[in-house]
Amino acid sequence: MTNIPINSLPDFKEMAFRENGDFVHFKIIIAGGIATSSKRVSYRPSEDQFLIIHEIDETYEEIFSYQLAERSNIIEAINKKALFLDE
Repeated sequence: MTNIPINSLPDFKEMAFRENGDFVHFKIIIAGGIATSSKRVSYRPSEDQFLIIHEIDETYEEIFSYQLAERSNIIEAINKKALFLDE
């Protein structure tokens, strides 16, 4: 599998969007690379909203772009260069 780094929120939006609504696999490198947190994400540009499935427990949530920093670790992961598209 290829890991493509996500460098910004606009990159994340672009990589998470699929015209057909499919979810895209991402991973966050945590604990200095000892572990990963896997997520499936679908971005809905018309609502500026992310649909997120956390693979560890299959929980699902819908988060608007402006809520990402408060309700998830995605912005922190982008800033730490720890978020990757997992293709």
